[in-house]
Amino acid sequence: MARLCIFDARLITARGERRGGVLVGDDGRIEAVLDGTARANAKNEIDARGRLLFPGFVDGHVHMRDPGYTHKEEFTSGTRAAAAGGVTTVMCMPNTDPPVDTLAGFDAARTAGEAGAAVDFTLQAAITRDNATALDSLWHAGVTSFETLMSDAPIRDRLDNPAMLHMAFAEVARLDAIVGVYTGSQARLERKIVELRAAGRDDVRALAEARAPDAEAAGIAIAIEAARATGARVVFRQASTKAGLELLRVAKRAPGGERLFVEATPHHIRLDTSAIDRLGRFAHMVPPLRAAQDKDAAIKALADNTIDVVGSDHAPHAEAEKIGAEPWSVPGGTPGLDTIAAAVLDLAVRGEITFSRVAETLATTPARIFGIAHLKGDIRRDLDGDLVLVDIEAKRRVAAEMIHSKARRSVFEGITLRGWPVLIALRGEIVAENGRPIARSPSGRFVPRMSDHG
Repeated sequence: MARLCIFDARLITARGERRGGVLVGDDGRIEAVLDGTARANAKNEIDARGRLLFPGFVDGHVHMRDPGYTHKEEFTSGTRAAAAGGVTTVMCMPNTDPPVDTLAGFDAARTAGEAGAAVDFTLQAAITRDNATALDSLWHAGVTSFETLMSDAPIRDRLDNPAMLHMAFAEVARLDAIVGVYTGSQARLERKIVELRAAGRDDVRALAEARAPDAEAAGIAIAIEAARATGARVVFRQASTKAGLELLRVAKRAPGGERLFVEATPHHIRLDTSAIDRLGRFAHMVPPLRAAQDKDAAIKALADNTIDVVGSDHAPHAEAEKIGAEPWSVPGGTPGLDTIAAAVLDLAVRGEITFSRVAETLATTPARIFGIAHLKGDIRRDLDGDLVLVDIEAKRRVAAEMIHSKARRSVFEGITLRGWPVLIALRGEIVAENGRPIARSPSGRFVPRMSDHG
């Protein structure tokens, strides 16, 4: 007998909207997409009552911290936060201990995920100065991307000049893989920190000012040139400035632009520097929150398809680390899995983007560009039965007690959002309801990548 039937829903996909339902078979795959108010027999039958039904959301930017930094987060807590927020697949970043820059690091992270994940997961690998010409084994092991850092990283992990970036991108192009790049200028960052410290600045806004918008734009320009020269497929991570987004808008429309993808985070789309005054150190992240004009530019870029994917940059830290660190050593990052969907859905409820853009940027495009569209990212027969039922009338004010990450202090704290996931299914099994995770770990699986990118 079929596992789940959700009927009488507004089905939302990247292709548009239709009235219908979904039947998930006993194998966890979508058995049928139903028309209108039709229903089918299943062990679990749910009347959507006209609410919105999305494919399970795919978060392409998650720092799970496991293994090695489990005092900040671990697969068990982080993926329960994901389930509560409507994310059924998390793509985990490589800054663990051991890091995912060798097969040993990959195996350690996969083992941790398979032991604790409540939702499905993939792994992404780091390109460092040590492994930039030896990526084949990691790609064939199944990583979904390679990640490069141009600034804000230890020297071993930092590719901070055009020659290094070109070399790394060339290797990625040879593999026909995909690379994520964190742009910036290390030299400008270091100069700005010296200048601010000499002026006696040690406030949280100084941490943001040190990472100036022109440094992001300079890094984006270098990375665009490296992508053009090598033909690599590149995801520009965490685009956060008006100037940087304009450079990317132009580059995507030029020849070869189809190989360039832009990611933005919910906090850069929805918030500005005023959150720093409200939350202090808990609003510090890298890149920092920007001016209101940058936030407005990000909303425009999301609406006009310049931004391809929204990733949470879920980057949890223990509260004691945020509070107790020396002023210039405050760790950057905020938990984002609990709120990623609601932050974007709220924009659609307001009419600033369409609900189809929500499905596209939070599910379909990340699944496609990272090579898992054979299983995830859409509502189609034979794909995994990962589904998110959304109540666009649901209104909640974000508070620490509703965050399931170990890092309870969200940058969205105090913000009221409208449009929340109320039921989340992973392969037809209910894993969360009304912001409450109910999945037992380990119900999640490692997701294999298709070699042809889906």
